Amino acid sequence: AGLSPAKAPLPRPATAVGMLTAVVLANGNDGDNLYPLTEDMPLAALPVGNRPLLSYQLEMLQRAGSFGEVLVVTNDRHLSRLEAVVSEYRGPLRIELVVVEEGAGSADALRTLRGRGRLAGDFALISGDTISDVPFQKIAAMHQLHGASVTVLLKQQPPRPAADKKKARDLDGTDFVGIDESRQRLLYLESAADCDGGVITVSESMLRAHPHLEVHSDLADPHVYLFAHWVLEVLDHKPHFSSAKFELLPYLVRKQFLDQANLPLPQAEAQPQQATAMSSAAATAARLAGAVRCCCYVVPHDGHYCMRACSIAAYMQANLDICKGGAATFDKAAEPTEPLREGNFAASNIDQQSARGGSVELGPRSQVKKSAVGPHCRLGAGVRLTNCVLMEGVVVHDKVHMSNCILCRGAEVHEGATLKDVQVGSNVSVEAGANVKSEALTAEVDAEGSVVGSAEED
Repeated sequence: AGLSPAKAPLPRPATAVGMLTAVVLANGNDGDNLYPLTEDMPLAALPVGNRPLLSYQLEMLQRAGSFGEVLVVTNDRHLSRLEAVVSEYRGPLRIELVVVEEGAGSADALRTLRGRGRLAGDFALISGDTISDVPFQKIAAMHQLHGASVTVLLKQQPPRPAADKKKARDLDGTDFVGIDESRQRLLYLESAADCDGGVITVSESMLRAHPHLEVHSDLADPHVYLFAHWVLEVLDHKPHFSSAKFELLPYLVRKQFLDQANLPLPQAEAQPQQATAMSSAAATAARLAGAVRCCCYVVPHDGHYCMRACSIAAYMQANLDICKGGAATFDKAAEPTEPLREGNFAASNIDQQSARGGSVELGPRSQVKKSAVGPHCRLGAGVRLTNCVLMEGVVVHDKVHMSNCILCRGAEVHEGATLKDVQVGSNVSVEAGANVKSEALTAEVDAEGSVVGSAEED
């Protein structure tokens, strides 16, 4: 699958002068949430609409037209797989894979890049599971306009029905986000997990400066940030910070209203090129004043597509959205030019809301709905697939029925099996006639050396 199939021509950067650098976190520390999908495949290489996840971040950056270099952070274990993914890219971005230690957090990765002299100016930091068609050039423009220390992308979640009240347990994974009335300044950020019973504390200094503060619990953080270069020095002063999301970002937000004497704030002479590159007098004034300023770009719930494929449910939804065209500016991988190899064309069907890779074989009387079928998959006769993801080389025998399932590379499901809400690991075999619901089937080798399925409850 190509890495950047787009419906409209993508801009090609005209010059490297003033170009931003992007850091894409493909080392997959959040991959445990996608087990067993990430057991032998890096998160950034997982297929969505038969395209690797990494391709969506590259397309977003390429569309912006203001990025010249992309540093893809990975580890030794995943390096060869990501080299294969990056080799398929045909766009104008310069992409380099950067190896960091296994288990390194996002802040650790930034320290490594800084130590190697790879970040010379303001830079973007993007999670390797983010899919978004938000115009990044607008985020960059806001960042420069306000002379921001950091600018954060936030996506408003759909409104809840009036009768559906949010309970305390529903706050898991939620952030309390405080913004000003213009919805451009990020004033408060606290994880609900760190709040006692969902109660937050706001400083008097913040309220005096921003009496119209709005606190939201419906703003999701897709892990897309634009940082000022000087923020890297904070990581030198805070060597215990491991995460940009959970440590560096909240620290900067709090520091807007606290003593900033010990911060390595930029001086006027320290960044002459950046100051002169900004057209806004307010941006220059903010830098010269040495103030920490955190901004946010808020996308309404019915606005641009923006999500993280960071869980099994989210990964399934991302595939469904891309395959059916729900993410309007993204295409699934181009359909192969070769004809579908099938036993009975009239009785077989792959609907328009599905994606098909190359060299796929489909038996007679089979139906594939709202599913992504990867390259070199073989489906027998009478197969029924609904809302499924089949990665490369999957074999599905006759009369198998599956819904809401993910089958990793080389998995095999034998005749007559029925699977619902199941994830099947790489090279795992599901025995004939099996009836499996809500389980993860992972690789296990029996006494004869054959790979069989071992069930783990979700």
